[in-house]
Amino acid sequence: MTDGLQTAVVIALRHGEAALAGMRRHAVPATPRNYAVWYAYAAGADAELTRTINILISNKQEFTEERNEELFARFIADDPEAGLLKRTGDQLHATLTRVLGFIEQATGSTRAYGDSLEGYSARLGEDEGLERLRETVASLIAETERVVAENRSLELKLTRSSGEIAELRHTLELVQREALTDALTGIPNRKCFEARLRDAATHAMEGGEPLSLLLLDIDHFKRFNDTYGHQVGDQVLRLVARTLTDCVKGRDTAARYGGEEFVIILPQTRLADALRLAEHIRGTMMRCKIVRRESRDDLGSITLSIGVSHYMPGEPLAEMVRRADAALYLAKRKGRNRVISERELAPADVAVGS
Repeated sequence: MTDGLQTAVVIALRHGEAALAGMRRHAVPATPRNYAVWYAYAAGADAELTRTINILISNKQEFTEERNEELFARFIADDPEAGLLKRTGDQLHATLTRVLGFIEQATGSTRAYGDSLEGYSARLGEDEGLERLRETVASLIAETERVVAENRSLELKLTRSSGEIAELRHTLELVQREALTDALTGIPNRKCFEARLRDAATHAMEGGEPLSLLLLDIDHFKRFNDTYGHQVGDQVLRLVARTLTDCVKGRDTAARYGGEEFVIILPQTRLADALRLAEHIRGTMMRCKIVRRESRDDLGSITLSIGVSHYMPGEPLAEMVRRADAALYLAKRKGRNRVISERELAPADVAVGS
């Protein structure tokens, strides 16, 4: 075994031991998924993972099954979009490596040309005959022409590589955007929502700031589809998405949660302020009218049922979402077109809404 391979094995074993020790210290079950998370943490492979686990440890949070799954899903798990991003990133890296090679080649060529000029300069300074002088000048011209030709070739290669890099960068941006955007409404999708909620919770824990969540459902949405067709249903979804986007600002995120459900993440927002915003959204939505595009027929207004919850530092995010869902479910039971806070929930309500 070579010295390099031996060193790599020793480092891997050290990281593995540190991962197992950390799992034992924090009562994390020894499953392959958990081990992958804690090995990456021990190896320092992901700065964001390290920061997240350190925050949880410093806040003396329990590593529950749900939290362990959240860590795995966020930092370790692969998906088709991530695979495409990795392949595109690899192509970009290869192209940049090739460009660096071109630059290194040009640097070497320029250095060699400079050495040649020094040599020719020394020869020109010598007391030589006319024929020898002609040979030196001819060699200098030939060397200059060679360097000019190489530089032209390099310029062409760099121009071509620059185009490849621009295309790959554009591809990366498109893949990232499409992976996190709902195709119908154009707002963030559930995957984007989950990522931003995790980030918002991390910042809330770090800064001791409030964080609230709205879960919204379109009342009687099935009626729009059944009565007027799916095109009208799609129109309703787009209108709701646009209205939610217009009602939020700054660091807030409105996203489509699935079907006719939407969510809004409200960083630095207390529960009371989140309730006021929810009422504003509900009232704004009621004033919107659905009009058939072809005939201009008035198809009525849209109402929303909204559940509101706030983040308890260190809790699994699924609990926060579950309370908002329970509040939404209670709003439906109480007649729809209303806002319900998690503070209005009884323990039985949370069980029913989950």
